Amino acid sequence: MQPNQIDPSVVPPHYLVLLVVTLLAVGMGVFIAYQAYQGYRRSDRRQMLFLAIGLALITVVSPIMSLVISVTALQFELDLVVYTLYSPMVSNIVKIIGTGFIIYSLSLRSHS
Repeated sequence: MQPNQIDPSVVPPHYLVLLVVTLLAVGMGVFIAYQAYQGYRRSDRRQMLFLAIGLALITVVSPIMSLVISVTALQFELDLVVYTLYSPMVSNIVKIIGTGFIIYSLSLRSHS
């Protein structure tokens, strides 16, 4: 069985706006996480590495996971529970892990 093809001409414009806004937020998240990683490379402080990982999980991985789950569910015509339970749960678990990395980075003692 081959999955259904999505015809872009029948996608409502507000979904395209949502896609653009999500991709913009992910792009900004990539920039912020990259800057934190560059801070780690310059200072060689583990705090900055954990901060960069946490920011990447919250601002990049979480929205991308939600987007991938939604598109996959749409392609394979999965049940509504995928949108209402699994997608938010996966997104929130990733955010919790990312927040844990940020909290850990803030609790580390500086070597300076």
